[in-house]
Amino acid sequence: MKKIRLVLTGAFVIGALVACEKEEVEVVDTPVESTSQTKNAISGSGLGGSMAQFTIIDGYLYTIDYKTLNIFDLADADHPALTESIDMGVGMETVFHQNGNLFIGANDGVHIYDVSNPRSPMEVSEFEHVTSCDPVVANDQYAFATLRGGTECGGNLSLLDIIDISDIYNPSLIAEAELTNPYGLGLSAVDADILYVCDGYSGLKAYDISNVSTTGTADLIMHVSDFEAVDIISTDDNNMIVLARTGIYQFDASNPTQLIEKSMIPVQ
Repeated sequence: MKKIRLVLTGAFVIGALVACEKEEVEVVDTPVESTSQTKNAISGSGLGGSMAQFTIIDGYLYTIDYKTLNIFDLADADHPALTESIDMGVGMETVFHQNGNLFIGANDGVHIYDVSNPRSPMEVSEFEHVTSCDPVVANDQYAFATLRGGTECGGNLSLLDIIDISDIYNPSLIAEAELTNPYGLGLSAVDADILYVCDGYSGLKAYDISNVSTTGTADLIMHVSDFEAVDIISTDDNNMIVLARTGIYQFDASNPTQLIEKSMIPVQ
């Protein structure tokens, strides 16, 4: 029986470190025998970090490279079928799924696509920003993007942009916060009003976004500077995975601003 490579931690590492800048990371993928359980998992939906270049939605795999959105049908997990390749222009970096929409982070902004027809994504709107590396995540009301300056993406500003998407057809900037060296970001699975930002060599930060619509600001409520944070996945079982330059950390995030380290896997 054909083996399927499930790139779990490896995919997280590669997606995060390659999305905005090319760096050499050695990762070992573990081959897993194809089973009906494996096939169901693959053909369902995926959970990834903000700097991922792929996501799975309802049995379809969406991958982004610098200029192309590729769509694969996973109905037969042993034989994924490329169904569409869509020219996206240039500068596409990351892809994130929320509520039937793809949020694509690009050098020039955030591109939002409706995937209610999974094989024919339709562009809904675009939020333009200064040229910069740009991972993005979203909830039902806001999209959150970090802009990292001083890279090959262009631009010199390092910021957190909070974008109002309550009218998905007319996204608008509602707040900004200055950052140092931002990479990935993610919302807390425990408290919807907390946003985590991986601020590179400045560490991991948490922001209170509960009053952003009225104050136009996000308040810094946690700052962990022990490691160089790159990307994050927060799960419903109170676990939080943080990719750092030195390894992959697992935290108990039951208290989202007082993280308890559970384990760490070094990355050479």
